[in-house]
Amino acid sequence: MLRLASALAILVASTSAFSTTQTGVRSFRTTTALCYHPTAFDRAVDCANRYGMCDVDELLQLSEELEKFQGCFYETDAETCTKEIDDRKDLADALLMQGELRERNHYVQEGNLFAYDVKADSDMHDRDDFFDRIAPALDI
Repeated sequence: MLRLASALAILVASTSAFSTTQTGVRSFRTTTALCYHPTAFDRAVDCANRYGMCDVDELLQLSEELEKFQGCFYETDAETCTKEIDDRKDLADALLMQGELRERNHYVQEGNLFAYDVKADSDMHDRDDFFDRIAPALDI
């Protein structure tokens, strides 16, 4: 009976070593990582570092893909794996914020009534200043 319990314990321990399920940060280079091509990571870093390079839809898509990714792709020990995960989430947040900021900028440029009024008032003052400067030359 004791032999059967020992054999069962060894069998359970050895099969769990080959399990693909993730338990926190301890799983490295998961099978999930194989579904992602590193060029997607390159594109996410490029878009985050070069404001305006990527359109809003791509920024949101890359952010979403980085958020979905589980585990580590590059790091192999627990401490640096945790840092990789945190930094990947920071990058996803930066992409999301850039997309939101670009949407807001577009609204300010195209549809914000206050910004339109300020611009119209400024244009009116510029026109008046221009006429004030040329009036002596025109003898008006």
